[in-house]
Amino acid sequence: MIFREIETLDIKGRFKFYPYLVCGVDRKIYQLTHFKRRRTVYFREIKYNKDRNGYQINGAWVSYNRLVDDNNFIPKIETIEILK
Repeated sequence: MIFREIETLDIKGRFKFYPYLVCGVDRKIYQLTHFKRRRTVYFREIKYNKDRNGYQINGAWVSYNRLVDDNNFIPKIETIEILK
């Protein structure tokens, strides 16, 4: 993984409909570690697809406009520590 050297992540905001997604200060979208039924979903960066103008989140395509909508984006300034 690329993220082994990251220890802290500065967060610019969170999303109402996607509680495990955060937007970093570097304007990248990250998925935090969480449990999905019996499986663990690990910390990773969500890649942007230019052709579809959106992101693939949990197997479903979410458009960029829906993700950054004013009703969905909650601005917050926080720092998260990522365990190695």
